[in-house]
Amino acid sequence: MTAPAPLSPETVTNLVQLRALLDSADKASLSNSYVTRPMAVVLLDAVNERATHFAATYLNLTIPNRAGFEQLMEIVKGQLGARWVTGTWPDIRRLHRTRNLVQHEGLEVDQKNIVTWAAATSSYTRSLASAVWDININEITLANAVKNDEIRKLLDTAERKIKEGMSGESLTATSAAFDLAYRSWKNHYRRRIPFHHKPMRHDIVDQKGFKYLEEEISEVSEMSLAVSLAGDPGEYVWFRDLTAHEADMEVATLDEAQRALGFTFGWVIRWEAFQESFIPNRRIAREQAARRVRKSRKPASVHTVKVAGGRENWRLTVELADVPPAEEFDTWQRALTNILNSGNKLGPYHFWSVTESGNLEIWISKDPDSAGDLAKAVSKALLTVEEEIRKQGREREASLKELKQEAQAYAQNLEGVSPTLPSWVREAGLAERRTIMAGKPESRLRIILTDDSINFWQQISAALQQHSFVESSVVNWQEKEIGITPELEPAKLYQVLLDISPEIEEFITQKKSEEARMEGYRTALENRLREAFRL
Repeated sequence: MTAPAPLSPETVTNLVQLRALLDSADKASLSNSYVTRPMAVVLLDAVNERATHFAATYLNLTIPNRAGFEQLMEIVKGQLGARWVTGTWPDIRRLHRTRNLVQHEGLEVDQKNIVTWAAATSSYTRSLASAVWDININEITLANAVKNDEIRKLLDTAERKIKEGMSGESLTATSAAFDLAYRSWKNHYRRRIPFHHKPMRHDIVDQKGFKYLEEEISEVSEMSLAVSLAGDPGEYVWFRDLTAHEADMEVATLDEAQRALGFTFGWVIRWEAFQESFIPNRRIAREQAARRVRKSRKPASVHTVKVAGGRENWRLTVELADVPPAEEFDTWQRALTNILNSGNKLGPYHFWSVTESGNLEIWISKDPDSAGDLAKAVSKALLTVEEEIRKQGREREASLKELKQEAQAYAQNLEGVSPTLPSWVREAGLAERRTIMAGKPESRLRIILTDDSINFWQQISAALQQHSFVESSVVNWQEKEIGITPELEPAKLYQVLLDISPEIEEFITQKKSEEARMEGYRTALENRLREAFRL
């Protein structure tokens, strides 16, 4: 079963608006006041009309001129067939007919009917959204249209926090999403525009004046870059002012958080559209497009040979056919280059290179007497490289399997030493990967901290380094883990954790007690002030 295609930004925006309209209608239907009943009926019918018309437009259905809602509903039903089955159609028709009377003639409606229609509208809209777009309308957010994983998660958090009434936290996530996209956009811009060399410090006569100008130019540069993808330059100025200081974000309203989310969503969508059409290195892109990619598993073969003139040497180009696809090309390119040059007998200044187009290039002497040897070397290398890649693949799989088995065995041995870990440690053991730093493998020993204890990583890391068994510890904040050198045996690792645990737990307890005590003081003061003001 193939995964559904991602929804376009326009479709996602319309679905988010539909969800918001449904939420408003649901809230209006909960009121028992006769004053708000007409509004509830109108909103509920508006949801159904909007959902049905949007579905028909999305499905590219032919709609007769002046087609009414019920006729449109039948057209959509006919198109979707068994994909859209709901028992709410009779209630939806009654609601629509009643809405005309309520809106135009002021008909009074019983609250029991509104409750029934609200449930029918909810079911109707959700089932239609599921049938047409294969989504849960409750879960659709603007973030669904964003391709970048990190940015999508941040925007999803921002929208969720708005629903929860947390405008400050929403703005924090929105600002982080914008910063990620902006930094990438800035890097693209800088890649194409040459840097201006900053003068040496001793060349600057007026340090204060230079710093002022530097900051002013930086401000203008930032503005020009950000505004280039903003739908409204003024909106960016507003957004930057709102998110410049954490204190301002903490007191922002939900409307401001929603406005900031809308601005960032539009900016990110335009940035991603740019990303799709941007070619960072056109020369490489053209070379890659010229590859003659294989359609079977047979080795690459020689397509043709070309010789170009030079002053003292000839440039030999061996054009290949049946080169590997993009996902396998880099590995093949590296392996083939190594094989060709390891058996090269043309001298120290003649090296084979495998180009991005999948061709072989080398400079040779004007009067070569080794044409046959060159042909044999290339033919042999094209066969050897396939076996070399298979060999590397087998070795890589064996290495990964071995690392995984070692990690599992370590976990079992650690559990044999003690089935439980200190409360501030969520997990401990060997990573199922090996990291090379400065040409040397790093220790795979890791402890993963709990969500609460990660805030005390500095104290935990310091305590680890003070232990006699530990040489060093490296914190990975994003993964909430601390790497430990050397790779201690399970018994020794547990001993280390056991030795430092009283200090860590006491520190965490003190911090939490202090926070609880301060919260108690704050609450008590607030209560006394309320009494003093007779509130």
